[in-house]
Amino acid sequence: MKLSLLLIGCIICSPALADNPLPPILDFYPQCVPQVINTASNKIIYDIDPALATSSTSGVMAHREMYLQRALVDIQRQAQIDNADAVIIQRLNVTGVDRSINLQDSSGKVNSNIKQIHVSSTVEHLKLCDDKQLTANSTPYNSKGKAVSFTETVVKLALPEDGSLFTQAQKHSAPDAAITIDSAYGVHIGDSVDGLQSALGPHSIQLQLSDGTIAYGYGRNLWFFVKNAYVVMISQDPGLVNNHGKNQIALSENYDNDDWIIEGKIHPGDKQEAVAKYLLLNIHNGDYRVTGKNSQLILQFEDYNESITKAAVSRLNRFAIMPLVDASHKPQVNFANFDNIDIAKIIALDHKQTYTLQPQQLVNQIQLNENGPKAIVNSNVLLGFNEQGTINSLKVTESMFEPQDIDEFKKVLATYQIPTTKTAFLARYPDAEDNFDNVMITKGTILMSVNFDSYDDDAELIDLSIVF
Repeated sequence: MKLSLLLIGCIICSPALADNPLPPILDFYPQCVPQVINTASNKIIYDIDPALATSSTSGVMAHREMYLQRALVDIQRQAQIDNADAVIIQRLNVTGVDRSINLQDSSGKVNSNIKQIHVSSTVEHLKLCDDKQLTANSTPYNSKGKAVSFTETVVKLALPEDGSLFTQAQKHSAPDAAITIDSAYGVHIGDSVDGLQSALGPHSIQLQLSDGTIAYGYGRNLWFFVKNAYVVMISQDPGLVNNHGKNQIALSENYDNDDWIIEGKIHPGDKQEAVAKYLLLNIHNGDYRVTGKNSQLILQFEDYNESITKAAVSRLNRFAIMPLVDASHKPQVNFANFDNIDIAKIIALDHKQTYTLQPQQLVNQIQLNENGPKAIVNSNVLLGFNEQGTINSLKVTESMFEPQDIDEFKKVLATYQIPTTKTAFLARYPDAEDNFDNVMITKGTILMSVNFDSYDDDAELIDLSIVF
């Protein structure tokens, strides 16, 4: 950390650099794909001016914006050293530390007040093409350091034909959300997997199941099950992934909207009696079914108490399209073998080996995530990887699949030699920065972030992420 601050000081002192304009932080991606000459991950610590600290009663984060703007200039100065033409901020995190320490030693009582702003970032230093036009596609963080979910612009520029899979999925023109007895979104039972992916675009998640079926998820709730390269079942929220697992998947503008319609007449939320006017419903094991020639449409209703004086109203909640013969069991996710990757050693921050994932280790993966694709190791571990399959991040978190209590999660943490409480974690990593319910560790280009369930010393670990 001292090295980062020293570098910044040298930049300020350099007359040659001071005379040159700083590389701009881009609000929009370039139309021509630039060369990334360096990806810099840094953490800058600013001690808050004592005059500011004493004049404010609002806490250290009241000064967040001022120090963030300083950090953005420092980020540009670092890019200037690389002779970069421009900068794209991929990750930006601003935290505050406000800590008072009273120490008693042989020389008497010592008071220490720490008031700081910490700015962590991952930044791409770019060499631009001769064509410096920008697209209308926003970068993750704009030139003011604000995370961008949507930016309105009147610039009319053609988007590039290529780009990341995440961008391709967001730009894909989805088919109509029409549901029939044997189809959904234009894909029928018996269609090929190629036809599925052509119609719906890149899938968000894929899982290999124990019976050989591959489940392709679009968004967080729409699933197509493929066996022997053909669609055999379509289901909304079949229960493969729990809510925490869904939160690891990027929201889809195409498939996470409840805008589907059955046979052109029935919408989600319609009352059961209204649905029965258009479809011949048969009750089977608590579900309502409409039988076709080769498949069946299964409708699930949920009771809603809309008035304290009236009976609950049953409304349409989700659908599934299945073969006429029900499966006798629910297959489980078939996890690949990752024994060649020493996850515990990665977490210990003493690994020196670069790991590259094998094709068989990619059968279960979250393909669409804002931070890049993630290979699913097991119910609790994700490995991020780049286009070459090289691992660039790791996450250990609560179960993304089956229910898991706190004792079961602690057993998982013990498997990877991860301390379960904040006190134990700080004891293992004495150089860690304690940010109340978060602890951060920087070692070279490696950044570890650990979240806990409270500010307390005995707080339980919730998740651990490493980017390298």
